[in-house]
Amino acid sequence: MKRPIDLQAIGERIHFNDARERTNGQRGEATLSLGPGNKGPGPHIHIGQDEGFKVVSGKLIVTIGKKEVTLEPGESAVIRSGEAHNFRNASTTERVEAEFWYEPALNIEWMLQSLGEGAMENGGDWNKMPVLPAMYIMWKMRKEYRLAGMPTWLQDALFGSFALIARLTGAHKRWPLPEGLR
Repeated sequence: MKRPIDLQAIGERIHFNDARERTNGQRGEATLSLGPGNKGPGPHIHIGQDEGFKVVSGKLIVTIGKKEVTLEPGESAVIRSGEAHNFRNASTTERVEAEFWYEPALNIEWMLQSLGEGAMENGGDWNKMPVLPAMYIMWKMRKEYRLAGMPTWLQDALFGSFALIARLTGAHKRWPLPEGLR
């Protein structure tokens, strides 16, 4: 059973099911819970992978490019590969619960599980995960995941420099790479 990512300091929970294994990597699925006012990740892009959300309870605001969509229970949105997006809880008083998926699964589940472990070990906040292993992961994921709004050359220079330091110090061994990223 996969360990849920439980970031108590910011009120966020993510739990991946076994879809990746059942579908031979064709699809990854998880449940997401965001506390009141929680913003989720900043704008980002999945390369070669679509992402979808379906709200179970509460309201989720998904921003795709410059378009903002508010999803209510039963409603869904799909973000196509290459589209900049982010999401947040629409309420400052209630949680939002949603199902989300990725097709194909690629390595995003490994990335989130690894970064989530670091965040849980350091106070339950994404902003407190260990820097060098996180930068190494971002470098290794550069063909699948990018930050939106930052030129790719700058991401490569920044993450690549820190990835080198991570290798030199051994911090890259923190979370072993999945086969597809070696």
